[in-house]
Amino acid sequence: MKRTAITYGGSRYTIANEDVASVQARITEGLRNEPWMWLEVNHGDGRATPARLLVSPATPVAIISERDTDQQDEESSVARYILPDELRPVSVEMGPADS
Repeated sequence: MKRTAITYGGSRYTIANEDVASVQARITEGLRNEPWMWLEVNHGDGRATPARLLVSPATPVAIISERDTDQQDEESSVARYILPDELRPVSVEMGPADS
């Protein structure tokens, strides 16, 4: 199942069965002829509650693609998110200064 997350006003919302591109296109189209639009979303974990967000050109909205937990990548691995040793920053231990 495809699901897109929206952050709006510091809260997290979701839209089921729609990808990032279609949500972005829907917002763009909605604002093309009007100064604002209502975006229908779901709020809450588990059993979602329908909600509407008022979106305008000045509204900060983040559209986030969520990975489908039912479909894993072939290369899905925690290891691919770890920097190789040569790219990791060198840490310097700081101790009490000698006086």
